[in-house]
Amino acid sequence: MFRNAIYDAVVEGGLDARDCTFDHDDARAQITHVPSGSYFLLEGQAGNYTATTVVGEYLPSTVQAFMWSTVEDKVERWAREVKRDVETPDLWAELQGDREILTGTRYEDVENTPFTPDEQAEIAEQLREIKEYVKKTYSLSDEQMLSLEAKLEDIQAAAGRIGRKDWQLLFYGVMLTVIVGGLVPPEVVQAILTMALHGLGHLFGHGGTPLLPGGPQPAV
Repeated sequence: MFRNAIYDAVVEGGLDARDCTFDHDDARAQITHVPSGSYFLLEGQAGNYTATTVVGEYLPSTVQAFMWSTVEDKVERWAREVKRDVETPDLWAELQGDREILTGTRYEDVENTPFTPDEQAEIAEQLREIKEYVKKTYSLSDEQMLSLEAKLEDIQAAAGRIGRKDWQLLFYGVMLTVIVGGLVPPEVVQAILTMALHGLGHLFGHGGTPLLPGGPQPAV
């Protein structure tokens, strides 16, 4: 009964139970998600349990003094967090490992010159296209869309204040906070980055014809 309840909670949280181990004795019980190393450790006794959870690379979190009736909920919540962690791409690794995602050239080679008025207008138009594409393609809530639009508007406004090298860093940073904060799914951020690459890369030294998803392709 005890083992089955834990099993059900793990599955309800979205994890494949075959990826987990479950060890227990009279003093403790531990569920470990083997691929990620995340675990849920339960110690103590009824009325005075202590649960220690680890999700991915985050520091351990401890909750004390709860009844067994809440244990299953906490296991399910832990499983959901582990699932989200393993399915979220490491954007730091992707962005830092591929400096050319926007520019097609090394970040160090980009001069921090101001955008011209024409370039600022081009950025504004590209970000407008991105907003329209996301709105039509993905099923975001009104709240998600409003928050995303606000961030893109901040990015647009910054083009008139800072140089292109600083703007590039700002763009990276905002997109990272969007996905880390769970504002929109990772695939939406990936689409935004791809559109920015094709539509604005030439402003940073990347040659070629600006493209938009679904837009006209250059002649071969």
